[in-house]
Amino acid sequence: MSCVGNPDIKTPHIDRLANEGVLFENAFTSFPLCSPFRASFFTGKYAHATGVFANHYPISVGQDFLVDILRDVGYQTGYFGKWHLDGGASPGFVPPGERRLGFDHFIGFNRGHHYFDSVYFKDTDQPYTSSRYEPDYQTDQLIEFMEGCQSDLEGRPFFAMVNYGPPHPPLEAAEHYLSLYSSEEVTLQDSVPKDAQSQNAAREFLSRYYGLIACTDHNVGRLLDWIDKRDLIDDTVVIFLSDHGEMAGEHGRYAKKNYRRGAMHVPLIVRGPNRFPAGYRVGSLVDLSVDSMPAILELCDIPIPEGVQGVSFLPLLRGRNIPTRKAVYYEILMELEGPERFPIPERGVRTLEWLYVRNRGGPTALYDLDADPSEMRNLVGSMGFLEEINRLDRMLVEHMDRSGDAWEIAADFPPPDYHSYEEGDRNVDELLKHAIIEP
Repeated sequence: MSCVGNPDIKTPHIDRLANEGVLFENAFTSFPLCSPFRASFFTGKYAHATGVFANHYPISVGQDFLVDILRDVGYQTGYFGKWHLDGGASPGFVPPGERRLGFDHFIGFNRGHHYFDSVYFKDTDQPYTSSRYEPDYQTDQLIEFMEGCQSDLEGRPFFAMVNYGPPHPPLEAAEHYLSLYSSEEVTLQDSVPKDAQSQNAAREFLSRYYGLIACTDHNVGRLLDWIDKRDLIDDTVVIFLSDHGEMAGEHGRYAKKNYRRGAMHVPLIVRGPNRFPAGYRVGSLVDLSVDSMPAILELCDIPIPEGVQGVSFLPLLRGRNIPTRKAVYYEILMELEGPERFPIPERGVRTLEWLYVRNRGGPTALYDLDADPSEMRNLVGSMGFLEEINRLDRMLVEHMDRSGDAWEIAADFPPPDYHSYEEGDRNVDELLKHAIIEP
């Protein structure tokens, strides 16, 4: 985003959101992967405590869920886009009821990334599709829901959530977005390998990735404009965030599911005019995975249920300089089989000054983030850092004990109703034959 110093990209609407709200400079996700993050977001618990140990696994109902709580106190609730919490079905119909975790109005699908001619469902397994780009029509669906909420005779508030697929591979968008940025003009991070092949691949990837961000920015602007025109700006809180980052060639890697800043560092912007200081920047650490649920509940003056493991960041929104947490605790749980197999689980501690990672056998990484913000020089095995490693390791062990974590926790592949990516593509093609086409 340009509001955090990217020299190449233009994100005017997200920048406006930051200028009118609070931008968190050090928001991270403890488990940088789609399904585990979503499970944590709705429960305020770490992935190992939610039962969602990896992608494509269903969340167990019967827990205290954010949206169930909001609905029970009178909120109208609406969800739009990718769900990714109902097992391995792709695209997958998520039936009404408890498997929607409190969302009464639901237009979406379980999993997949098809940005053109995509499939979604409503209250039955009848497939729908649109010829338009997915984030564009999802924004329309969200606005239509909010329009309906405004005519509610009881005057109930609403909680609405849209989950755009982009920016996320495949790097598909309308050509006018993909041609906005030239690969020759992209500035690379220091951590991208210096050989020509790696540099060229990263530039090409980012130039297209930025085009997808431009579309996201456009739709953020549409939502902000709608809120303004309906005179809802003073009593509507807007939260902009992501479930994970994208390595984009840094350290020779793409995608996510690792401890690097590129995967763990995520945007968080919160606008609440007359509630929070405009243009305020927070440098304190936040773990969006577990801290979002308690923050939203506290914002709405709703008691936080027992068992929530996150810490509300509401005090930081209100301008208090006292940090709400000292560290973000990283975890990737074991998955012995499947397309995203991870046979050697990892845990770690990220503070503002240090990044420490280990597996069951012992320390594997230590980075001095003050001297080495690009995480280039692994200090494990270097002389003079044993005391720091021991201190961070104690923090990690205490966290694992306190949160009920264990090295033996593992995902048992395959998840229920699992479809491979190829099967998911075939399912979409078949569903499109019977889909109702909407504008």
